Amino acid sequence: MNNIIPSSDLRNRYPEISRMCHETGQPVIITVNGRGDTVLLSYEAYQKFEMDFKLLIAYSKGINDFKNGKVGDYDKLMEELRKELKIK
Repeated sequence: MNNIIPSSDLRNRYPEISRMCHETGQPVIITVNGRGDTVLLSYEAYQKFEMDFKLLIAYSKGINDFKNGKVGDYDKLMEELRKELKIK
């Protein structure tokens, strides 16, 4: 569940709100005049969100390529990935 706080609380209680973001990993929605305005995340949560989003985009592109017949040899792909990642 998201935490929702007014912008005045952000100004007056920043250390507490920052700690809450870090401890829960959840976003805090900042409101102005009772309406959503901004979302506050810990840096760690933001990095995870960004990585998950990039992975989702790559997955979506892969699904579209598959649907459109743009596929290659699996073994060749895995060999290239292993070389790229230096995995034996």
